[in-house]
Amino acid sequence: MLPGQRVPGEPPPLAVTTNRREDGVVILTAVGEIDAATIGRFRTELNGACGTGRQVILDLSGVGFLSCAGLHALEEANSVAPRFSVIVKTALVSRILDVSGVGADLDVRQHVEDVRL
Repeated sequence: MLPGQRVPGEPPPLAVTTNRREDGVVILTAVGEIDAATIGRFRTELNGACGTGRQVILDLSGVGFLSCAGLHALEEANSVAPRFSVIVKTALVSRILDVSGVGADLDVRQHVEDVRL
């Protein structure tokens, strides 16, 4: 199997869903890996959410890997969204945010309910 190819029947490396609540909050949920193969879709979905919501909550609970390109997308979203929060539950993603220093500039929470509206 060549790099970037998937095994037939294997789930896509990244699934992104968007939920707009009645109060105008947009919750974007990512599941999978955010890397060179998936950053285009992730960035498109994230930019779309940031352009339409008064507050964006990005749920990375189901993300197992976050590349440098993903970190950059988080920084961009944080700079353009009126209010931007990130939900992180995995040790690896939490560590990536800490080591890179990106997490220091983000509103990082463990649960959606913890985000101040």
